[in-house]
This record gives sequence, C-alpha cells and structure tokens, in this order.
Amino acid sequence: MMDRLIRLEKEKKITIPEIFKDFFKSYTTSVPKNLVGTDLWNNKRAFNEDAAALLKEGKVDNFLLDTDFVFMIHQGYIFWYFNADGNPDPTVCAYHEGKLKPDNLGPLSKFIEIHTRD
Repeated sequence: MMDRLIRLEKEKKITIPEIFKDFFKSYTTSVPKNLVGTDLWNNKRAFNEDAAALLKEGKVDNFLLDTDFVFMIHQGYIFWYFNADGNPDPTVCAYHEGKLKPDNLGPLSKFIEIHTRD
C-alpha cells in the first residue's frame, strides 16, 4: 500500500507527511466511521482530476497547486486537500460545491484526530 504513496511522491515531486502516511496505513480498507460515504485516496482514482472537474463544473477557477494533494472526496461535492510541499503538518483545506473558495480547516494532525474519534 505504501508503495503507491511513494510512487506518487516521486512522480509528482511532492512530500506527503508521515502523519498522513500513518493515517493512510490505518484506513486502507475502510474510512473511519465518522467519514462514511467519503472516499480516501487509494491511487485508483485521480482525486486531483476529480477535484479540478468539480471546480470547472461550478465555474470556479482552479486554485489547486501542482503540489496540492487531494486525499478525500465526499459524494462528489466536497474534497479535502493539503499542500504536500514538505511541511510535516500541513493545513487541510476543504472545498464544498457552490462555494468560490476553500475553507481552511487547520493542521492535518488536528483534522485526523477529530475525524478518527470513535
């Protein structure tokens, strides 16, 4: 499983933080129960491309950077991403269909903590 992330890092020249890799290892077969209905990145779908399509469909300028990593999509109308530029605890942003810009959700560590609580 981890080889997919390593391959992606090399292909896109990004650095995915260890805290995401640990989260990914824990939820490779299913997402936390607080995120039911949400697809977690698994290298089978191009989430960045899906996110760009959602923005285009909503007539929103594509604000995603080449180093942004879209790691979850919910029902095709919300996506979450962070900049995989080497920051060990990057800011997570969420875009919700119908908005013009994403929301800042704070550090990835806090996002994971909140969304993996039982």
